[in-house]
Amino acid sequence: MVRVICEGKSDVKQIKSILTFLKIDFEEHHFIFTNGKSFLVNSTTPTYKTLLEHISNGFVQKILFVVDVDNVENDQSLSGKENTISKIEALQEALKIEAMSDYYLACDPQTQTGYFESLLLSTVDKKVIKCYEDFRECSALNSKSVDKNILTELHNLTKPEKPYDFEHENFNELKQKLKNLFEGTE
Repeated sequence: MVRVICEGKSDVKQIKSILTFLKIDFEEHHFIFTNGKSFLVNSTTPTYKTLLEHISNGFVQKILFVVDVDNVENDQSLSGKENTISKIEALQEALKIEAMSDYYLACDPQTQTGYFESLLLSTVDKKVIKCYEDFRECSALNSKSVDKNILTELHNLTKPEKPYDFEHENFNELKQKLKNLFEGTE
């Protein structure tokens, strides 16, 4: 059995979409979301007690953490690629799960900053993104939560038939990690 551990519900939703695209069967219990990065990287988060019990009982053999890189300007201690790697590797060590776990850093692959939503939007035509950004600027919607959500929701509304191109090379690393995770599972 496997676990995919993410920061939030929207991350789980998108990972399920990618798994469906890959034709990989999954169940709800394969996913855990922690309601934020600060909880995800904290080894004392209550979720991890249950996870460790499941590991010791043989119910969980492989884990993939999907963690936003974020922007270092927003949070000096938890954000940025280096800080995120440091925190997730410290978590793996504290939980003693290094050998059975892996991680994927969710961000825009070109800038190496941002969130899962940044990865999704990195695959969208630049003219379309410019249109969404113009709308955001015109409407004065500029907070972090809006940046993460308004652009992705605009895209989902305007392109419901195929919101994201999971064949795009920006998804290759995540797709491979998901394939590796679910390989050999029942």
